[in-house]
Amino acid sequence: MIDNARAVATLFVDQLLSDRLGTAGDVPGLREAAIALAAAAMETDDFEQLIRNQGQQLRHPSSTAVPDAYLADDGVAENALQRAAAGIRLAMAQAGQIVDARSFERRAASRLSDDPRLAVRGEMARIPRPLTRPQPLRWSIPPAPWASDPRDDTMWPPPGLDAVVDLRSLPGGSAALARVEDGPRAGWTQIGLFERHSTPPHRHPDRPGRHVVIAVGLEISDTEPPEGSLPFTSLPWQVWTMPLQQVDETLSPQMATTTLTTRSLPVVGLAEDPRSTTGLGEPPSLLVPGLPLIVALDLHPTPGTCGFSLNDRAGPALVGRLWRGHLVHDGNYEPTFPAVEGCDLLLRADLFEQLRDTVRESRMRAGVSVSYRAGRESPDISN
Repeated sequence: MIDNARAVATLFVDQLLSDRLGTAGDVPGLREAAIALAAAAMETDDFEQLIRNQGQQLRHPSSTAVPDAYLADDGVAENALQRAAAGIRLAMAQAGQIVDARSFERRAASRLSDDPRLAVRGEMARIPRPLTRPQPLRWSIPPAPWASDPRDDTMWPPPGLDAVVDLRSLPGGSAALARVEDGPRAGWTQIGLFERHSTPPHRHPDRPGRHVVIAVGLEISDTEPPEGSLPFTSLPWQVWTMPLQQVDETLSPQMATTTLTTRSLPVVGLAEDPRSTTGLGEPPSLLVPGLPLIVALDLHPTPGTCGFSLNDRAGPALVGRLWRGHLVHDGNYEPTFPAVEGCDLLLRADLFEQLRDTVRESRMRAGVSVSYRAGRESPDISN
């Protein structure tokens, strides 16, 4: 039985459900009820047995890694929220607050249910890992090369990394951005790339976890971007799916063009953390096109069920891709998690030329950020 189950339940409810609870701020007592229900569940023998069995089945006995899976503690927190929400209208009535049942239940469901659309789109956007990347980053094509032989430290940090780790823009302006060489997107320009190489701590021989993070993004600026910053802004993932009128009804094509031609800004965003609102299966990272870029090029969400895609009148115009793979282990001879996770953003060739004509080549930069470290946590990627 878990010691101090209420403290553990509070931690999990706040970590996993904070965003959804925040949107339901007008429902009194919901968080407290969810914590109480989660704590009660965690004090049972069934919960203790379930989480023990999950640990035994999903990892090696000598491993300390948290399995990459939906575990009992996740389930307890989610079940507690849904049970608490199901009874909240009755609790409010008992306290003398009567609400319209249908509208209240509809609002509560929209605020408190998770959203599977991101996970579905993420799976549809997954591809085998592409080798598309700017020439100065070709050293990153081998996936976590230091993991191939744990006894060989000559591959850490990866050879070639030192030539770019201190750069904030790649030489050559927009010409430094990679072009897709083959396949259905041949000739398209990669205006954004984000990739993380990670290996866990290794026990035999003893070695810390090692992490490399690569970020490339098209930026428009008259000056060198701030040192230490990412070549991205931060945007909600729903930019891929929402009509522009819902995202920003005030941004006209003229205003978007003026923004691109007069201001300094990244045109690619890294999706805001969706994990507390979208449920299972969300991609580890996702790139999102900036609103001025979408409006200036007159792009719209691709109709139908798809991955991450925007269209113009000629068809697919801007596409987001995801990948993860190359399993590694921690010395216990059992795969644990992918060594490489990444995503990119591709713009059709004629639209890239249109953008370059609009903002002028001299203002276009291939922003870059490369970081690495050894230890438990991966490098900080916040701006």
